[in-house]
Amino acid sequence: MSEQRFHPPAPEAMSEEQRRVVASLVASPRGALRGPYIPLILSPDLADRMRHLGDFIRFEGVLPARLKEIVILLNARHWSVDFMFAVHRDMSRATGLDPAAVQAIAEGRRPAGLDRAEAAAYDMAGELLRTGRVGDTGFAAARDALGERGVVELTAFVGYYTALAMILNTARIAPPEGTVPLPPLPS
Repeated sequence: MSEQRFHPPAPEAMSEEQRRVVASLVASPRGALRGPYIPLILSPDLADRMRHLGDFIRFEGVLPARLKEIVILLNARHWSVDFMFAVHRDMSRATGLDPAAVQAIAEGRRPAGLDRAEAAAYDMAGELLRTGRVGDTGFAAARDALGERGVVELTAFVGYYTALAMILNTARIAPPEGTVPLPPLPS
């Protein structure tokens, strides 16, 4: 991977607004200024708004934690974001996601053993990522499994993590040291 493009200002060079956002990040489940927030802190208003949206998308809403990890991993795989995949590979363990499912996603394969809601979310998110749309069959399956609120939240979830993927890829944020990069996708 090429050199990281953005670096946060030194604490003493940060504006009051940047310091406030960093304090919010440190106090949140994120616990630090890292990942997409490294470049985002250069636009503290945007960083703060992304943090608020991310707090809901990631830690609240109707979608179960394990389903969220599956969709995050799918999104990271789709956009080939090693940082996002590595961080959520680790986080997915706490939700009970089978490491074989994580590996299948890393390799661009549909994982086995998904429950009904996870399968519907995986299929809808995958279709949305591939085509920018969701057909009637995928929509109906997701609505039946997740409810209308769940479909709306899932759609926003995919969009939010796509935005983070674009930020991470543009900034060239490296994965944590010692992590295995994503394998190339099969042609």
